[in-house]
Amino acid sequence: MKEKVQRKRVPQRIDGVESKNKLKISALELFSQNNFADVSISQIAKNAALSTAAFYQYYLNKDELFREIVEEFLTDVRKEITGHSLYEVGLRYFEYCSKNKNLVHAIYLNEYHFEWLRNDVESILKEFSSKFGLTEVGHFYFWSPIRFAINFGDLLDFEVKPETFIRLLEKGLSNTKDLELPKEVFEFTPIKHILETDERREMILANAESLFGSYGFQKTQVYDIARASGVAVGTVYLYFENKREILRELVRWISKGLRFNVKNAVKRFEGHPRLVQEIAGLYAFLQFFRSHTNMYKVVRESQSLDLDISKEYYVSIFKPYCVALRNSLENGTLSLPLEIEFVKDEKSLAEYIQYVSLILMGIGHYLGEYYLLSGKYIENEHLKTFLQDLYLYLCNGFGGVRLDEFK
Repeated sequence: MKEKVQRKRVPQRIDGVESKNKLKISALELFSQNNFADVSISQIAKNAALSTAAFYQYYLNKDELFREIVEEFLTDVRKEITGHSLYEVGLRYFEYCSKNKNLVHAIYLNEYHFEWLRNDVESILKEFSSKFGLTEVGHFYFWSPIRFAINFGDLLDFEVKPETFIRLLEKGLSNTKDLELPKEVFEFTPIKHILETDERREMILANAESLFGSYGFQKTQVYDIARASGVAVGTVYLYFENKREILRELVRWISKGLRFNVKNAVKRFEGHPRLVQEIAGLYAFLQFFRSHTNMYKVVRESQSLDLDISKEYYVSIFKPYCVALRNSLENGTLSLPLEIEFVKDEKSLAEYIQYVSLILMGIGHYLGEYYLLSGKYIENEHLKTFLQDLYLYLCNGFGGVRLDEFK
């Protein structure tokens, strides 16, 4: 006897179609503010002013509903993002994401939790890139800053002007003539940064890092952290109010260690062009998290768990970045691209600095996904070649070719 296959109901009546759409709109609103695990079927139904039983008339589970939302996103992107040039496609992507913020936030917040989702989004962007003949590094250089600006611009309280942003990617970030990276850039080894004077507190944070990284925030309990640390649960609560505070403090802890190592890596190249320093910083970033893979998982998961944690983490990087880039302009290690027309006064100069900061942060963020989150082992030689090619894009953009001409 054949096993009966359960199928979702396809609504025929108008009221049925309306109910299903209400559920989808409700889910989209919730998924855009919370990660997948924190949203329940009862919440989706209640937010839609429907019963839980009504949910099961149209969907077998929330996974099916979420996949339907993603499939519609991918279909829409293929349909809506059109253009005769790479410049037009970039603009259309900005426009689409601006009009569909809840959908885009729902996709981004949950990319960490679903490898298939990351792969699907990456696949569709590669379709656009292949149409215009972009290399692997060219694809990465173009799309990583755009995705970061879309996903994090609001978080950083910064309004991105798509035309200006894409033109800056087109031209490159600086008028740099030295296009060869010193081999010493790739000779950095991260060191431990002593952050805690209280050994017991440090031990609790270190074990929380290991458990959050291995099992995830949701599946780790304060009891697990206490047991791994060899202390009573009450002792953990002497230091931290709850599990989320442990996560928040852990992200701060990691951020300080990362910035300490990146600063040391960059410092070795004082006097070199700023973009050489940036590649040194990116290499240090990857080496730091390669040595602390659980730390990277904690930081990445925290972004979908608590927007306040995420904002604090990225603002703590963005503001010093802007200061450092301004200093580089003043000491001559960073110079404006020759063909950047929009920098005319102090206000537009500040805007240029913020754009460059966003682009570089976007590249760092998606390098983490590319080399760390995928779990793939990448040979160091591949990484060196990738960063060398990326350096050329940062210096020259698309080599003097206007993106309007990528047809």
